[in-house]
Amino acid sequence: TPKATCCKGSDPGMQTNRTPDKGNSRRFSYRNAVRDDFDAIARFPQNRWEAYFMYPRGKYPADPDELFEVAQKRWIPTVIESDGEVVAYGNIYDLTAGESAWLGNVIVSPGYRRTGAGTYLIQTMKKRAKEELRIKELKLVCHNINTGALFFYKNQGFHPFDIKSMTGLNHQDIAGIMMKVEL
Repeated sequence: TPKATCCKGSDPGMQTNRTPDKGNSRRFSYRNAVRDDFDAIARFPQNRWEAYFMYPRGKYPADPDELFEVAQKRWIPTVIESDGEVVAYGNIYDLTAGESAWLGNVIVSPGYRRTGAGTYLIQTMKKRAKEELRIKELKLVCHNINTGALFFYKNQGFHPFDIKSMTGLNHQDIAGIMMKVEL
């Protein structure tokens, strides 16, 4: 039986050919997320902070049904696969037609971190946002305490443009660094 698709801007037939990630022997492909994917995605965060970075309003352990419900309100929810295994996820929200949108819920499976899966995900989301949503700019919020992600996004071409005050898990003040990249 076919898997149920979800979400705004989803076309279950949209998938790239399997292509090698530059400089990496692993092969990745992308497709739109389906309901069954969220069981795996919910297991990616390894602690409360990782779950918070992925979805600040969510809980830990992450709830697959909640993540699926969130995805239904977002654009092009995308999974990255390696040999048929879901290894990364992200989506788009707050779309301003013809202008910009926000990248959200970005997460990579622990076993696929530092393998090129995250880079493949971000490059795929940038390409899909430009070609399918026809926007000129992609934005995101990264928390100041997530230093590795800040440098990762910088290496993907994102640049800080603003900062906002946020409340962290322990009710402490943290900074949300808003970043953007032209597509």
